[in-house]
Amino acid sequence: MSFIRGVLAGLAIGYLTAPRSGKETRDKLTKQANDLQSQWEEGVAQVKSQIDSLTGKAEAKVDQYADKAENYANKAENKFDQYKNEAQSAYNKDHAKRAYNDKVDDAADSTKSGIDNVQEALKLN
Repeated sequence: MSFIRGVLAGLAIGYLTAPRSGKETRDKLTKQANDLQSQWEEGVAQVKSQIDSLTGKAEAKVDQYADKAENYANKAENKFDQYKNEAQSAYNKDHAKRAYNDKVDDAADSTKSGIDNVQEALKLN
């Protein structure tokens, strides 16, 4: 900002000390000020355009990474569900196997008990 002030001050001193009439000097200063203002506005417009462009690129990257993160989260959730279902299935199979074995053991015990009772009954005292 101080650079611009220095340039403006230098221009003003140069024009004020130049051998021209007051009207010519004022007209030239007005034209130069208008040109400087136009350049300033053009520069501001370029900066705004670049900021908008960078903002758009940043938003696109954020969206891209958000999509990737969402995909990874979905894959992780699917794997978790798969492993959970496999564990539940294995647990259910093991539980059913234990229940079946318990029934077989109970049936074997009952059969042995029945055989023992029949042997006792058939024994001659």
